[in-house]
Amino acid sequence: MRVAILSAMHPTGSHGEGPIRGLLAVAGRSAAALQLDLALRLGCERIVCFAEGLDDGILPLLHRAEQGGASFHALASARALSGLVRAQDELFLFAEGVVPDPLAAGEMLGERSGVVALPADAGMEAGFERIDRDHAWAGMARLPGAAVERLAEMPIDVEAIPALLRLGLQSGVRLVPLPRAVLTDRRWTLLRDEEHARAFETAWLHQRIVPAPFTAPLHAVADRLSTALAPRVLARKGRAVLPFAGGAIALAGALAAAHWGTGTGTGTGAGTGTGAGAGTGAGAFAAVALGAFLLRMGGTLAALSRDRVAEGVAARARRALPGLAIDLTLVAVAGFLAPVAALAEWLFAAGALVLTLRALQRLAGGAVAATASDRASLAVVLAAGAALGQPLPAIQLLTLLGLAVLAWPRPGPTDNAGLTMSR
Repeated sequence: MRVAILSAMHPTGSHGEGPIRGLLAVAGRSAAALQLDLALRLGCERIVCFAEGLDDGILPLLHRAEQGGASFHALASARALSGLVRAQDELFLFAEGVVPDPLAAGEMLGERSGVVALPADAGMEAGFERIDRDHAWAGMARLPGAAVERLAEMPIDVEAIPALLRLGLQSGVRLVPLPRAVLTDRRWTLLRDEEHARAFETAWLHQRIVPAPFTAPLHAVADRLSTALAPRVLARKGRAVLPFAGGAIALAGALAAAHWGTGTGTGTGAGTGTGAGAGTGAGAFAAVALGAFLLRMGGTLAALSRDRVAEGVAARARRALPGLAIDLTLVAVAGFLAPVAALAEWLFAAGALVLTLRALQRLAGGAVAATASDRASLAVVLAAGAALGQPLPAIQLLTLLGLAVLAWPRPGPTDNAGLTMSR
């Protein structure tokens, strides 16, 4: 059995004041919670956390462990550990407050025992504990469970994690060097206080997404707003899905507004400039803009909450679904607003616009692709066109503009293929 040993009982202040180091939060989740998630990923079936009791900071760890299929034990002393670990077990030790990079940790300790170490100077500068003349402990280790039996020979008030680390080193467990880039890129750290936690949080969040450029204005705002709200949103399980739910409701509202706002489901005034029709079209496209904005926020929050991009057909389909839903809603809204006699023309125009934008996303790259992907800003432009009573010309004009960008010659490696040199 694999057993993870965490700690959340030491204040950050040198005189016993300040918050508990293991409960310092990054993006709304404590260091201990991030360690627990890594332990579950590494296959740990038992989680042991040294703490003063099951208070408000520890109870969420209990619930998360149970959800992950592991047992959870909160202990106050090292002696109580002996009944929970057998000699044949594998121990994963975490220093209190350490936030490891899950990918690097899995590569270094996923297959065999070891103590993750740093050069002494760099490690001590980052707040890690020195373990010999040349090395500092990077805050994570995998040891044989037999080390726990020797805790009984130590004083009753010994701290379990440092003692187990020393026993592991004495038994000859290998040192595994932590790549320096993992530390300098702020993918692995030891939280020292609230100020350091906030600084690391900012870097931690920005590593997970690249915010859209302001050539895609509403996507850019959605990405930055999601990053700012992430600590509060991700702190509570289930909150991250709220933007997805809001986006789906907004798209449904757009369809309902376009369908019932015209009275018959096919518009008779939206494209002719009458007040009722113009208002219906503008409201429907504005609802699409809101839905697209919220779905972008949901996608950004989802990216912030995971450590790697999932692969496979199912994962790619889940990521593509919001964009597909927005595009289909845009085409459907155009169809609902179309005069009966011109339904095919409106559907063709809206479909051509969506396909043109998708081609730009794939082929153009850079700022052009980002702009083409921003369906929230697109829907705002279409809402403005509908408010002026000209939704179809707006769709057609945007399609022509997209086709012109696609057709615009771009320099490539074969531009001079036809030129030859002769003597």
